[in-house]
Amino acid sequence: MNFIFQQKVLFILLIFFIFTAGILEKGYRWNLRMAPLEVSFLNVGQGDAILINYQRRYQILIDGGPSGKSVLKELAKVMPKFDRKIEVVISTHPDRDHFSGLIDVCKKYQVGVVLTNGQEIDDEVWRAFRRMLKEKNILTQTVGEGSRVNIGKDFGLKIYNPDKIELNKRAKNDNSIVSRLDYGGNSFLFVGDAGFDAEADMIFDQEDLDVDWLKVGHHGSKSATSKFFLSRVTPQVSIISVGENDYGHPTVETITRLKENNSKILRTDQQGTIKVVCPSIGEKCYVN
Repeated sequence: MNFIFQQKVLFILLIFFIFTAGILEKGYRWNLRMAPLEVSFLNVGQGDAILINYQRRYQILIDGGPSGKSVLKELAKVMPKFDRKIEVVISTHPDRDHFSGLIDVCKKYQVGVVLTNGQEIDDEVWRAFRRMLKEKNILTQTVGEGSRVNIGKDFGLKIYNPDKIELNKRAKNDNSIVSRLDYGGNSFLFVGDAGFDAEADMIFDQEDLDVDWLKVGHHGSKSATSKFFLSRVTPQVSIISVGENDYGHPTVETITRLKENNSKILRTDQQGTIKVVCPSIGEKCYVN
């Protein structure tokens, strides 16, 4: 009797496991079908922070804004629940409004690797960031023109800037890591604070700059996003990451150039965090 009872219990547990696994698999596939890729331009004030969420499994965070408090608050809204790992963090260049928030991000989340352009500066907050990475034993690597960042299967970023030869000859902003993301016929360009010189260099290097979505350079500064650059990028949508500031960002000149290019303009200081959803291969991404 005990043996028969045990067999029945095992059979019931097996059926329950198969049923539960089927539901989970169906739910997982549904999630992937609905939003296999999300790109969120986080509202972190006067700074940059962009989360790329691929298949709700893998994340790339480009910059962390000026403060840990603001970036962690916005990340909590767009990171998958219970996911405490960010596979790749990119610090585009050592300006505080781009890297300061990464200190708290690397403390709160498990980070696979931090990518930088290799440039070091004499700044106490930058030194604290580098010291924390060493203490937590977080892998760091230098990337530049020609590099590729891969996560998941057949998914990643192409790096267009900085030109390693020019790294020590340029202004800090023009050394920003510039990357391109392609997914299912949709394309994004993330340019950090790259200005006219870096833009011209990428054009003369014949990089493939024509994209659908542009993260506007240097918060809409008048020294970035030139007419020459826009003639190659031709973005359908341009996103400006900006907050209250004393620099006049975004400037009238940049807004005018974008409008003349017939690009739709979105701003984090007006819309808040801007989440772009790419529902499936072959479908157009849209703002959620």
